[in-house]
Amino acid sequence: MKSAAADQDDKVMNLLAERVEGSRAELVGRYLQILQESLFANRAFVRPGMLKQTAAEEAAAVLSYLGQAGFSGGEHGGKLHQAGFNVGTVLKLNEVTRGFLLDHFEDHQTRFILEVVDRYQQAVIEGFIQGIDQEHRTELERMRTALRGGAG
Repeated sequence: MKSAAADQDDKVMNLLAERVEGSRAELVGRYLQILQESLFANRAFVRPGMLKQTAAEEAAAVLSYLGQAGFSGGEHGGKLHQAGFNVGTVLKLNEVTRGFLLDHFEDHQTRFILEVVDRYQQAVIEGFIQGIDQEHRTELERMRTALRGGAG
C-alpha cells in the first residue's frame, strides 16, 4: 500500500505533467531558443533544421518523465549525445526545464519541484556521459584495430 507521502508525490507529479502539457508550446519555445543560441557550440553535425524537432522531443521527454511512462533518462541523454549536442547545451536545456517548472508552480511546491528536476537532470546527464564513454570505447577499438592491421 502506498504511503500518504508517495500518494501526494504522485498527485504533484500528475499536476506538473498537466501544467507542462498545457504550456507545452511555451516550453518548446524556450528549448528552441537555447538550442539556437548554442548551435555553434555543438558538434558540426548538429544542423539548424533539427532544432525544432529536438526542442519538441525534449518537452516530450520531460512529460514522459513526469508521467513515469517508461521514461529512460539514460537513453534520452545518450540520444542527445548521439545527436551531437555538447554537455553545455544539455545543461542549458536542464536549466530551462528547472526555470519553466518553477515559473509555473506555487512557492510551496518549490522543494518538490527541485527534487523532481534534480532526478530528471541526473538521469539525463548520466546517459549523456555514458554516450561519451561508449563513443570513446568505440574510437579506441577502431584505433587498436587499425594499429594491428598496420603492424601485421
